[in-house]
Amino acid sequence: MVTVDGASPFLKDALTPAQWSAWMEKVRATDPGKGLEKPDYPAAVRELREAPALPRGLPAVVLTSDHPWDLSVGGGSTWPAWLAAQRRLAEELRARHVTDTDSGHGIAVEQPRLVVRAIRDVVGQARAGQER
Repeated sequence: MVTVDGASPFLKDALTPAQWSAWMEKVRATDPGKGLEKPDYPAAVRELREAPALPRGLPAVVLTSDHPWDLSVGGGSTWPAWLAAQRRLAEELRARHVTDTDSGHGIAVEQPRLVVRAIRDVVGQARAGQER
């Protein structure tokens, strides 16, 4: 498994209640008629928490941006919460946490080789039967 600066299921816990509420309002206000993605974070997090546990030793990498960016919601920076949620995700998955990405949120666009390398590493470990 490789995550690329994705919204961690722990983000709600890391944001202030005002930030979470403002972010959910921003998402609800997204007009899907314009072809924009409209994620359902509460449902996605609920599904993740209800899903069976991942196999122990599943090879995993969590890539996290290191150029601060912000959700621009609820007053105050959301960057520290984003980092905390990413750290917690990496711990939960027992994943290698790559934080030296020289990238903002768009890691796949800004550092595609880094993403490819992480995927190849995980696939290689899985094929070799290596545990993380």
